[in-house]
Amino acid sequence: MMTLIADSGSTKAAWRLIDKSGGVRSLHTEGLNPYFKTKTEIIDEVRNTLIPGFQSAALVKKVFFYGAGCSGPEKCKLVKDALSECFPQAKITVEHDILAAAHATCGNSHGIVNILGTGSNSCLYDGKKIIDQIGGLGHILGDEGSGAHLGKNLLEDFMNHALPKDLEDDFKQNFHLGKEEIKMRVYEKPLPNRFLASFGCFIGERKGHPYFSGMIGNCFNIFLEKHVCMYPDYKVMQVHFVGSVAYFFSDILKKTARAKGIKIGKILPYPIEGLTEYHLKKVR
Repeated sequence: MMTLIADSGSTKAAWRLIDKSGGVRSLHTEGLNPYFKTKTEIIDEVRNTLIPGFQSAALVKKVFFYGAGCSGPEKCKLVKDALSECFPQAKITVEHDILAAAHATCGNSHGIVNILGTGSNSCLYDGKKIIDQIGGLGHILGDEGSGAHLGKNLLEDFMNHALPKDLEDDFKQNFHLGKEEIKMRVYEKPLPNRFLASFGCFIGERKGHPYFSGMIGNCFNIFLEKHVCMYPDYKVMQVHFVGSVAYFFSDILKKTARAKGIKIGKILPYPIEGLTEYHLKKVR
């Protein structure tokens, strides 16, 4: 009997296949967020990318899928139905990606858990289940502190001629984007959150610039105030983070959190390793 685990963000999904002896194999596919992917698109990605990569996928009896966008019954059902067509012999469990982050960082302990990747989210976890959640509203209504939030700030300042001259010239040289094309990518093209977050590397390579260090710190400050500081006893509990933005800008995140009396625990780039360990304990 094999167990398949997935942690899916909006941009990419990490998969782990666990056999009955505890052996683990890994693979990545595109993100399978049901707000951006149809049932047919999810099935096609699994059948065309995942299953050929895991030749023994037909032996899968359990699937644990943790995904961005899997917060309501309708979206969870869409993903579950798609996976059921790909793995008809398996028991399918679909959960939100914030639970994956909680399992990866807290295990069976309580804590405040946050995601800072393409998007952002947070929850209060009691060691078994999520008992409160703030955020996860997407790039239009929320996603403070995320890659999409950083990209939005950068593009807004670029289009309003508010970037320092050296960064404005650097941006033009790297991207060759005009105002109309940027607006089209944000308001008309699919997956605008990915487009906004795609400027993360540009920002990261220049995070020592006073403009970017200030902007990143401000975005994190907004996230902490709107999310972490809203939970009771946030200065007492361990506060964990998962996601590429939290990980690669961890120095600025730690500094911003310290100023608010927040005790940071784990900062993981991806939850999949901790999530795999969590499920391996059940297999063993």
